[in-house]
Amino acid sequence: MVNSTTTQLNPAQINVLSLMSYIDTEQEQQELQDILLQFYRKKTDSLLLQFQREHNVTQQTLDEWSNMHERTPYNK
Repeated sequence: MVNSTTTQLNPAQINVLSLMSYIDTEQEQQELQDILLQFYRKKTDSLLLQFQREHNVTQQTLDEWSNMHERTPYNK
């Protein structure tokens, strides 16, 4: 079955596709992918630090969360 839904590309997506036309090798494609991943990794780190500051999350809090065992009870 073919999905008949179309997606409108935003300006950033069009720009990236335009830049992709200059990629000639698999190595160049991998380099661009690495750059994009680094970009999003930095954004994610920044958002995480912001969340920690706004919610007063400390290393102790993270340790407590990692040891929590909250599970949905199952009815038999």
